[in-house]
Amino acid sequence: MKVFLCYQNRSVEIKWDLPFLPRTGEYISTTELLSEKEFKQLGTKKDYLKIINISWFPYKDCRQSSVEILLE
Repeated sequence: MKVFLCYQNRSVEIKWDLPFLPRTGEYISTTELLSEKEFKQLGTKKDYLKIINISWFPYKDCRQSSVEILLE
């Protein structure tokens, strides 16, 4: 499954190893989740961002399924 972190007009695809996703309203640590290159690609200067929405895009083939996590 592909997981995209979206912040303002940018997004980055990340590898998600945890068996669950965070909930809307929680804060995530960008420094723990992202490499330095991904952090720069996302374009934020904050270490913690709030999740404002999670969108699921399921497909029959689960390898093509994706999740977008919108950050604020």
